[in-house]
Amino acid sequence: MVPILLAMTFLDHRQVRWGYLAGAVVCIVVSICFQVVFSAVTRGRASVQSQANSWFIIACLALAGLACIELSTDTPAALYTPAMLVGVIFVAIVGDRRMQLVIDGYALALIALIGWVQGLRGGEFLVSLIIYASTIAVINFICARTVGSLTGQINFSLALDSLNDCFDTVGLDAARSTADTFAEIFARGLPYVPCILPAERVAVFHRTGSVERFVLVASWPDLSTDCSDLARLPAVSTALAQNTVVLEPHFCVLPVGYAPDGELVMVIERAAPDGGTDANAAEGAGLLAAAFLRVTSRANFANGLHTESRTDTLTGLANRRSLMERIEMEMAHALRAESPLSLAMIDLDHFKEFNDRFGHVVGDTVLRSVAATRISN
Repeated sequence: MVPILLAMTFLDHRQVRWGYLAGAVVCIVVSICFQVVFSAVTRGRASVQSQANSWFIIACLALAGLACIELSTDTPAALYTPAMLVGVIFVAIVGDRRMQLVIDGYALALIALIGWVQGLRGGEFLVSLIIYASTIAVINFICARTVGSLTGQINFSLALDSLNDCFDTVGLDAARSTADTFAEIFARGLPYVPCILPAERVAVFHRTGSVERFVLVASWPDLSTDCSDLARLPAVSTALAQNTVVLEPHFCVLPVGYAPDGELVMVIERAAPDGGTDANAAEGAGLLAAAFLRVTSRANFANGLHTESRTDTLTGLANRRSLMERIEMEMAHALRAESPLSLAMIDLDHFKEFNDRFGHVVGDTVLRSVAATRISN
C-alpha cells in the first residue's frame, strides 16, 4: 500500500513536501533491507518470537511511512490515517502484549502528529484522538476475544512440536555416559516447558532409593537457583507413589522416568498462582510428562545397549571388545607421552578341573567372586 500511495502522491499532487516524502521512501528502503538481512541471518530457521519481532519492526516502519506520505501532501485531514489501524490489527494478531501496547501508543502518537501538522486544534484535535483511541481499544478487545485463543493454541502446538524435535537426536549416541545424556536432555527441554505450561521455576530431581533424598539434576531459568523448597512439596511424594501427574493451582509435579541414581521427577511452579487447574493446563502437563518420559526411556535403552555390548554378563567386567578398545587407546597415549605401558593378566589355576568337579553353577560363583575382589581392589 505504501508504494502505491507514493506513486499517487507524485501523480495527483502539485504541492509536495519533499522532506516528508523522502522520509516515507527511507521507511520503505529500511524495511526491505531489514527483511533481507533478517532472512539471510536466520536462513529460514528463525523462532516464532524472532519472526514476530521482525514483523513488529516492519509494521512500525510501515506506519511511519504512511504518516510521512500524508504529511507530504495537501490531502484533507485524516485521509490516510485510518490505514494505520491495519498495522494495529496486524500486531494484535502476531504480537504479544508488550508489542500491542507499544504499537497502540505509537500509532496514536503518529495520528496526533498528523492532526497537529494539518491544523487540528482544540476540541477537534481532542475529539480526533478520542475517536482513534477508542477504535484502537475496540480492535484490541475483538482480537483478544477472537484471535487470542487461536494464537495461544498455535503457540502451544508449536512449542510442543519444538520440544519433541529437540529430543529427536538426544540419547542416540550410546558412547556417552548416561549423566551426559540426561544433562543434554534437560538443557534442551526445560526452556520449552514455560511455553507449554506457564511457569516461574522448573526443577528436576532424582530420588535416591537408599536414603529417600532428592538431588537437583537441572533447573530453569538458572541452575544456580535454590529449588530445594520444590522438592519438599507433598505433591512430589504423591506423584511418585501413584506414578501420575499431580496438577495444583500453584504447582505441577510430573514423574519423568528413571536415571541410574533413582527416579526422576519434574516440579513446576506455575506462573499464575491463582489460576485454576483447567483442561488446557492438564493437557499441557500430560504432554510434557509423556515427552520427557519418552526421551529418558530412550536414553536409558541406548545406554543399556552400550553397557551390554561392552560388559560380560556373568562377571560384570569389561569384555574383549572393551579390552581391545582400551588397549588401543592406552597404546596411543603411551606413544604420544613416550611413556612405558604395562599389561597384567590373571590366570585361575586348575579352574577347568574345579568346574568339572563341582559344576558350572559353582564355577560361575567363583568367577563372580574373583571379579568382585578385583573391582574392590
